[in-house]
Amino acid sequence: MRRAALASALSHKLAEEKLTVIDGFGLKEIKTKAMAKVLAGLGVSGTGLIVTGERDEIVEMSTRNIPTVKVLPAEGLNVYDLLRYDRVILTKDALEKIEGRFAS
Repeated sequence: MRRAALASALSHKLAEEKLTVIDGFGLKEIKTKAMAKVLAGLGVSGTGLIVTGERDEIVEMSTRNIPTVKVLPAEGLNVYDLLRYDRVILTKDALEKIEGRFAS
């Protein structure tokens, strides 16, 4: 039942064109200003949820001063956060892990 709810929430974000898949953020150092610029380029003007394949300290530390953005590893993805945040940014490796959850 949880997998179905997660699939439904992801489908809803995709249908609303509020889900973006990227290769990565390409940040070499922890910089909130650089992350804010990347997020603005991705269309995150309100709240945003970033889902990474593995825990990414650079992304986490770069977003910690942006109160409207949350970072989660793929295994922590849940329906509540998908519904709570307006935009969802997935990295390709996170997408692969999420697909793996539905395959099993």
